[in-house]
Amino acid sequence: MVKNHLKRIRAPRNWRLKRKERKWIARPMPGAHPLNECLTLDTIVKDILHLGKTSREVNFILNNNELVIDTKIRKDKKFSVGLMDIIEIPKLRQKFRVCYNKKGELNLVGIDDKESSLKLLKIKTKVKIKNGKIQLGFHDGKSIILDKCDSKVGDSVLFDLNKKSIIKFLPLEEGSIVLITKGKNTGMIGTVKQITLGNKLSKALCTFDVDGSKLSTAKDYVFVVGKEKQETTVGANK
Repeated sequence: MVKNHLKRIRAPRNWRLKRKERKWIARPMPGAHPLNECLTLDTIVKDILHLGKTSREVNFILNNNELVIDTKIRKDKKFSVGLMDIIEIPKLRQKFRVCYNKKGELNLVGIDDKESSLKLLKIKTKVKIKNGKIQLGFHDGKSIILDKCDSKVGDSVLFDLNKKSIIKFLPLEEGSIVLITKGKNTGMIGTVKQITLGNKLSKALCTFDVDGSKLSTAKDYVFVVGKEKQETTVGANK
């Protein structure tokens, strides 16, 4: 049975908040992102942006159409916002991208007007459908149908939120710039040096370079963010 409440002290460790300040915190409604990979609008407004102190103030802000997520106005304070989602506050002329910081916490990274329509999406599913077309499913629940596609599950795409179309495909391969989204290296950004295929007994591994240091993680934990440079601002290792 799904619980409708959540204690702050039991909230996922990657939530950036003061755990003993109050007892309860808004629990995300079921959506595109898992509980430990998203934040609620309530948490973002109160604990990260500090635009309101109470739920009443949060509801006032949301009901006045002051928060836009991926170009859509959202009014539910429990709406889940996850990795790479774009948050806009038109009245303050501020725009942010949800990403991980060096501590592995979900955080907001400031972006400019040009980047506010660009979103990186990781391919989670690839299915052949009627008439030989290909349907791609992405990490945030979005999907798109293409006539043909050579990309594989684990690759990324640069998506235009205004035009609802793919601008560029970003394959996971040697030389790709990746963001680590799970494990002890969460939040690190590095360059792929080697990809080791897995088998029934072990997972596929990805070896990447971070400022001259070689690290390794599961292939499923990497998110391609560029080839020779980051396609969008997703943070830094410092």
